[in-house]
Amino acid sequence: MDTGDRPVRTPLYDHNARRKTVSVTLNSDLVARSVAHGINISRVAEAALIAAFEAAEKAAIVEEIKAAVRYTDELLRTHGYPFPESQAMFTPDEADDEHLNDDAA
Repeated sequence: MDTGDRPVRTPLYDHNARRKTVSVTLNSDLVARSVAHGINISRVAEAALIAAFEAAEKAAIVEEIKAAVRYTDELLRTHGYPFPESQAMFTPDEADDEHLNDDAA
């Protein structure tokens, strides 16, 4: 499958899964008014579940990233940089103040 320039993304859930009848308790007035307006309660509930699920997945990923950063920071504090000589590539020279006057941005 050619995705062109689009990144390949693994879906969070099976979009083609069968629908399942479930029991949900809702405000009866809200249900009656929604039906009167022709609102498909199942579709709205599914959309709300998708949004909540995606938010929960994103929060879990953020926590995993934070844990990885804490782990990496602890390793660096304990053992130092694995290749200290390469650290100079990412740190500007103190004597070179030219980068401070860069107004290209």
